[in-house]
Amino acid sequence: MDKKQLAEQELPVREEDTPQAEGMPAAAAQGAAAEGTVPPQPKRAVVKLRRAAAYIKSYWPLYLCLLPGFVVLFIFTYVPMYGITLAFRDYIPKYGLWGSPWGVDGDIWYHFKTVFATYGFWELLRNTLWLGLLGLIFAFPSSIILALLINELGNRTFKKAVQTISYLPYFLGWAIVATIVYSFFSKDMGIINNVLENLFGVRVNWYGEAQWWPWILTFVGIWKTTGWGTITFLAGISGIDPTLYEAAEMDGAGRWKQTWHVTIPGIMPVIGITFTLTIANIIRDDFEKIYTITSNSDLLAETTSVLGTWAYSTMLGGFRNYGQVTVVTLLQSIVGLILMTGANWLVKKLDANPLW
Repeated sequence: MDKKQLAEQELPVREEDTPQAEGMPAAAAQGAAAEGTVPPQPKRAVVKLRRAAAYIKSYWPLYLCLLPGFVVLFIFTYVPMYGITLAFRDYIPKYGLWGSPWGVDGDIWYHFKTVFATYGFWELLRNTLWLGLLGLIFAFPSSIILALLINELGNRTFKKAVQTISYLPYFLGWAIVATIVYSFFSKDMGIINNVLENLFGVRVNWYGEAQWWPWILTFVGIWKTTGWGTITFLAGISGIDPTLYEAAEMDGAGRWKQTWHVTIPGIMPVIGITFTLTIANIIRDDFEKIYTITSNSDLLAETTSVLGTWAYSTMLGGFRNYGQVTVVTLLQSIVGLILMTGANWLVKKLDANPLW
């Protein structure tokens, strides 16, 4: 036996070198190691659970404050989810949700088959996706651009005035917005037609030509929500370290380069979270906006009839149609969840700030 092996045998067993089970005393673990028998380690999930329980125990007053909110969330958000079963039931009002039989004539997929076989369903889906895509392409960046422009304003009073004015449209109801839109696009008295007549001698029947309305609805949505959407981005900009701008200025960067290399990267976490939440709305049409502005007109139905307007009209047809409406909303929720999960994965790959 050489000197190195002899030294290793004579070295005492240190506590940190001894494999120790969760919650096992150091002396017991050292004795078990000396005997050559190490007790089985608890599973990682059990360890995490114990740590979580210890953390909650340490901060139990804070979690107690959260409890009422969780109770309200559970009652008003998760309990009503049982209504999803309407998609698989033959709903009969006198029996209620719980007593209505499963399936129509024993077929629980009856409402799904009816929805997919409905005349014009795929056109409704196309219109819904097209309007949602237009909103994502144009409305989402507009809030970012406006926030960057407001941030560049030097006069504090003027900056506050611009912010206030940009917020105002958000607080207008869609009924009022629909009246404003009508005052612009009316064939006889519309402002736009008056301008067109004075310049070119023509008037356009906007409420009779469906091809323009996806763009009109998108523009109206931008006008109404862009200002309000700048709040989160301006909050993100205010959290950027001012020394980064000072360093960039010392390196010779102008306002444009400071915006491109400091401001935009600084708000990328906010952009990532907002993008993830927004992309799920591609499949969720803004029913109130579309219904009030177009009045669900048959002349505009080719491009403005969406899943939401169809579901509303179908629901008014009777209780038996509730299952079909539930199918549509359920599919919208599932597709929205898939889109949001995909967007979160993309944001994570881009090293931005994902939701989870």
